[in-house]
Amino acid sequence: MRVIAQALLIILLCLATAVCGTAADMPKCLSRDPSDTVNFVAAKAKLSQKELLARLVYAEALSTGFGDDPLVHEAIAWGVMNRVRLAERSESMKRSFGSDIRGVIFKKGQFNPAVSPQSPFSRDFLCPKERTLWRLALDAAGKAMGGEKNPFIQIPWEQEHHLSLVVNFYYPKSVQAKGPYPPWEGGGSLEFIGDVLIGDKLLPAEHIRFYRLARPPSDLHPAR
Repeated sequence: MRVIAQALLIILLCLATAVCGTAADMPKCLSRDPSDTVNFVAAKAKLSQKELLARLVYAEALSTGFGDDPLVHEAIAWGVMNRVRLAERSESMKRSFGSDIRGVIFKKGQFNPAVSPQSPFSRDFLCPKERTLWRLALDAAGKAMGGEKNPFIQIPWEQEHHLSLVVNFYYPKSVQAKGPYPPWEGGGSLEFIGDVLIGDKLLPAEHIRFYRLARPPSDLHPAR
């Protein structure tokens, strides 16, 4: 009987550990006073760069209408990191997009679905609840921050400089979309790139429309 009791105790401990470990995988919910910005709340919580990016990806992916698509998560993460890496090597890009992951995410007017207090999806940024989707966002953030096999490095300039000029994206099926096309399409400074091959799978433009800078930044300095 003692052996059986010990075995049952071990099983219960293992189950408890597994449950606790799973719960720990989810990020902490952050509360926001009406007068607080999402940026202020995130800074106060001292979130890591990876968690910041994962929260952004999680909320933005939900806002697209295709939040369960892992390609959507990965594409958003790469899009953010494309801005970060261009800003590291160009002062003009830094002024346009912000500096480092935090600066890019909270650059005014850039990621309103996730960080504007007026957006319902900012609640998802502050408190991710879907475990499967959080894992997709976290994996996407880690992959994009790692920088290997960027699916947006396509044209010769990008291949030569190991940077992508794909820095703008639009969610045509989002409940917040003003229409099927963004106001900047056709303006000349950005070029629509169509469907995107990520790994061996195709992300259709009807999920996310991506745009490449028509011209590389003129003030690009060499990689350090």
